[in-house]
Amino acid sequence: MDNIIVGILNIFCGLLFVGLSIPLYKERIMMNHLYGVRFSNSFVSDENWYKINKYGAKRMMLWSIPLFVIGITIIFLPPLNEILLILLTFFPCIILIPAIESYLYAKKL
Repeated sequence: MDNIIVGILNIFCGLLFVGLSIPLYKERIMMNHLYGVRFSNSFVSDENWYKINKYGAKRMMLWSIPLFVIGITIIFLPPLNEILLILLTFFPCIILIPAIESYLYAKKL
């Protein structure tokens, strides 16, 4: 049962991250302070806003794939020990990787 909960959590987070990324990738979100990749360089110009958000969205969608795959895999595995389950519960923190990649990209602009 624990595997199913952790698996569904990872699948849900992966789908959520992709869903949040699509409008950013398609450049449908105008500059704002609530939604998007909001680094100081993002607010320099509309061009920077769209470039940084498109890059960040692409990276977030890419890193959502392993999150989704791990979620599906966990569901079909035999019961895992508690330490491994705890580690896999925090696997959605993988989203920090595209956040760092986006920050480094924004600094280059």
